Amino acid sequence: MSTGDALRRVPDALDELVALVESARAMPLSSSCVLPREEALDLLDELRAALPEALEDAREVLVAREELLGQARDRRDRVTEEARDEAERMLSSAREAADRMLADARANAEHMVSADGVRRAAEAEARGVLEAAADRARQLRADADAYADQRLAMLEDTLVRLLGTVERGRELLATDRASTAAERLG
Repeated sequence: MSTGDALRRVPDALDELVALVESARAMPLSSSCVLPREEALDLLDELRAALPEALEDAREVLVAREELLGQARDRRDRVTEEARDEAERMLSSAREAADRMLADARANAEHMVSADGVRRAAEAEARGVLEAAADRARQLRADADAYADQRLAMLEDTLVRLLGTVERGRELLATDRASTAAERLG
C-alpha cells in the first residue's frame, strides 16, 4: 500500500476501531466489554504500519520547508543588495553628470563674462542645470526604491505560499500525533 493510500486508510481504520469498541458486548456489572481480538489487532496493525510513513513524510516536508525558506531568504537578501547597488550606481552616475554639467556651465559662464548680463544669464542657466540634475537624481533613486519594493513584494508572496504549505504540514503532523496518543491511551 502506498503512503497516500495508507494515510487515507488511517481515518477509516480509526472509525472501524471506534465502531468495534462501541458495538462490543458489555460485561455484566462492569464497564468492560468483549472485543473480537483478531479484528481489533488487525486494525491496530494497519494503523501502526501507516503512521510511521506519515510521520516520515511530514518530517521530509518540514526539512524541505526549511530549505525553501533558506533559499527564499538568500534570494531576498541578494535582490535587496542588487537593488541597493543599482540605486547607488544610478545616483553616482547622476551626480557625475551634474558635476560635469556644472563644470561646463561655469566654463561657459567664465568665457562669456564680457558683459554682466551674459554672466547673469549663464548663472541662471547653471542653476537650472543643477536643479534638473538634482531632480533626475531624485527620480533615479525613487525608481530604484520602487524596483526593490516590487522584488520584495514578489518574495513576500512566495514566502506566504510556503508558510501556508508548512502550516498544513504541521497540522497534519499534529493530527497524526494526536491519533497516535489516542491509540496509546485507548
